[in-house]
Amino acid sequence: MRSYVADTHFLIWYLQDNPRLSPRGRSIFSWADKGKATIAVPTIVLVEMIYLADKKRIANTLVEVALSLLRGTSGNYRLAPLDLAVVEAVVQIPRSLVPDMPDRIIAATALALDLPLLSRDSAIKAVENLDVIG
Repeated sequence: MRSYVADTHFLIWYLQDNPRLSPRGRSIFSWADKGKATIAVPTIVLVEMIYLADKKRIANTLVEVALSLLRGTSGNYRLAPLDLAVVEAVVQIPRSLVPDMPDRIIAATALALDLPLLSRDSAIKAVENLDVIG
């Protein structure tokens, strides 16, 4: 079974059924829903979603739905903690390349887990040794 890491926008777009989510991204989330893939959600993604909900840029219900996915018994969606491996991977990503710390943490999570990252962020796509699916 394939596994992926989702960035904040990809997860939000999936939960909103937003057309900005690429067809490939939509397929990957569909595979996870059917038990054919797993999606790792970095802890910082949830923190960013809470921040966006606080600022009224996304609905609070999106945060609740994301938490429900992660609490689900299927295991197809799992929380990727901000641990020592992620911290060590953050150091490998130059701030000049990815200046936004949450984005660096998300990219570092994918590097630490050695998984492809679902993202359309152009800065993240430039990170060496990171497979980015947009």
